[in-house]
Parts: sequence; C-alpha cells; structure tokens
Amino acid sequence: MLTLVVVTAQAQDLSTCQPKAERILTAAQSHTPDGIDSLLAPDFRFTDIKQPTAAKVLKQIIAQMPDMTGWELAGTEQDSTGLMLRYIITKPDSTTSEATLLFNADNLVLEADLLNADVSLRKATPTAKAQPEVNMVRIPMHRYGGLPVVGVTIDGQPCNMFLDTGAPGVILNSKYFDHNIDGQVMGSGGHGVVGTGSVSGLHHVTSLDMSGIALGETDIMTSDLSNLETVGIAVHGILGQSFYKDFDVLFDFKRGEIVLLNPDMTCQWLQDEGYRCQTVRGVKKGHLLAFECKVGGTSAMLAFDSGAQTNLLATDWPQQHPSSVKGIREDHLIGYGDGRASVARGKTTLTLGGRTFKKLQTAFSDVSHLKESKGIAGLFGCEVLGKQKLLISYKRQELILID
Repeated sequence: MLTLVVVTAQAQDLSTCQPKAERILTAAQSHTPDGIDSLLAPDFRFTDIKQPTAAKVLKQIIAQMPDMTGWELAGTEQDSTGLMLRYIITKPDSTTSEATLLFNADNLVLEADLLNADVSLRKATPTAKAQPEVNMVRIPMHRYGGLPVVGVTIDGQPCNMFLDTGAPGVILNSKYFDHNIDGQVMGSGGHGVVGTGSVSGLHHVTSLDMSGIALGETDIMTSDLSNLETVGIAVHGILGQSFYKDFDVLFDFKRGEIVLLNPDMTCQWLQDEGYRCQTVRGVKKGHLLAFECKVGGTSAMLAFDSGAQTNLLATDWPQQHPSSVKGIREDHLIGYGDGRASVARGKTTLTLGGRTFKKLQTAFSDVSHLKESKGIAGLFGCEVLGKQKLLISYKRQELILID
C-alpha cells in the first residue's frame, strides 16, 4: 500500500510540474523570459545564487539560449528534495544537451539548469532596460561593412556598438570588457548566422548611454566578438533588442541616423514630418518580427534583422527556386558565432508590402535554427535598409515603409 501511495503522489506531481517545466523550455526556445516568475519558488536558487538574483540570472540565460528544435522528457526522480525532471534538448544540428528542473512540494521550480553551465555569481544587480521618457531621439549612425554602428558611452567612455535587432539582448566584447564582478557565467550566448557564441562572463557597468537613452547600473554578458572587427573599427559590443524594444525604431540609412520614437506618438510625428507611409503587419517569432514576403515569385516568411549584412535564405534555396537567383558565387559570412562560414551568394528580388526591391545581395546558409524553432525561412536587413527608410514597431508588431 505504501508503494502505491508513493507512485500515485509522483504521478500527481508530474502532471502538475511537467507543463510548468515545458513553459520554461518554451520561453528558452523563444528567448522570451517574461512571465516565468510565477513558476519559481520563493526560495528558487541557481547553484549558489539565491533570490532575487537567481531569477535574474535565469532570465538572462533564457534570453541568450542557443536555438533548440524540441525536447523530450527523459526521466524523473523524486526524493526528499523534490521532483526532478530531466529533459533531452535537441538542437538544429541534431546534437543534444540536457536540462534539469527541480520542483518543490508546492510544485514550483526550486532549481533550473538549462545549459549545464558553471555559474558562480555573488554580486549581481538587477538587469535594467531603457524606457521611453521622451517622444523622439535622433541618433547618428554610421555604416561599417554595411552594418549600422552607433556611438554609446559606457561608464563615461565612448564605444562603438552594432545596432542589431536580430540579437535579443546587449552583449559586450570581452576584448574590452572582461568580467569584473565576483564569479562568472560560462555558457552559450545564442545562435548567430555562422555558429553559436559563448558567454565568457558578466561585466558590471554603472551606465550605458545612447544619445540620452540610458541603462542604469546593471550586469551585461560578455562574449568574444573579435571576428566582427573586420569592418575596420573597434567593436565594443552588440546593442540588441532588449535595449530599445519599448521604442519604435526608424532606420534612415540615407540620412545616417536612427530615430527612437515613443510608440504612442509615432503616428503624429510621421504626419508632422509629412511622410507617406505603408504599414505591413508582422508576426512575432520569439524575439524577432517576421513578415510575409516574396522572393522572386515564391512566398517566404522572413524576419527583419538589422544585423543581417545581406539577406539570408536556406542553403538549398537556389536549387529549389533557381529562377529566383542570379549570379551565384562562392563567398563567406562573418558574424556572431564561430567567426566565418563559406556560403553561396547571389542576387534576388524581394517583395514586401507590395514594394519590390531588386538586385539584393543574398547569402545562402544554414537557417535550420530559424526554420525549425521559429518557422522562419530567412532574414532581410541592411540590403533593404539601404534602399528604403523603414520603421519597426515591436509594440504594434509592424513595419512602416516610409517615403
């Protein structure tokens, strides 16, 4: 009878805990940590890190998780500490890793290890984010290697950062910002177009300011971004979406500026500027916004990424749709990840919102991490931005094409 009671209790706990565990895995897959707090126990811990810092570290890791295509419950174990769920995570390249989540007697997560990472952190401050306190800010922008670079100050020092909407968060180059707090975080920093980057630590900053839009005191992940410095300047980091997602972001490559707008004031501002606009509705795919496009005559769901130097489609696209590509040649991509990858490159025609952009440089590479985890066929970015003034609104999930 005692054995029967124990088995029944475990089954009851599993039916309650498994959906919660998989909500956290879903958050990691989409890089969106918002909403997980209700799943965590009041005494949730991350190795030797306690609340409230433990939840903040978990959210940072979720935001920077490498892409996964799925997971499978591989086993459970119950003892006096609680119910442990062990998952096998499958990655786009078919390799696997293990994640474990420990639930307490109240069916709340007591521990979570998603990366099997070595984490030891004793001084961590809350992760801050920029909030729209003004209606409009103009930010000078320069292009290096075709990519948008903005100037920021970090603890009073001038720095160059790529403004990359394809990156979920802010990453500092460990060449210039080594971890300067007790302990460090080692693990994956997310999936780039040429591989998976690694996080080398956390750098404590007092302030990060971009033309008056600022982060307060916080800790920011560091990674080796040396491979990005082929553009000819010092690259101090990547300014990802978490910094400016509360704003509407207007890219004006012709004028050499980026405009951050209070989303509630965008419509009036565009009218006051006398712009003619066309709105294209998007779909949120993790931290990215994707849009129905046509490449040649073929429909494709493509995500907007200002960090995409060229458009990006699957390796087999030229074979599947030969009439849509011209001038195929061998080339390479450089980006966040393993550094350099050989790819085929050609020119395509892209139709977005009824507007057609011709002769766009397009690379054909492995996009399985986008297709399998987010249902995205590829990316468009700087090739379109070089031809079209464009505003992206994360709040309204739309692009505005501006004349």
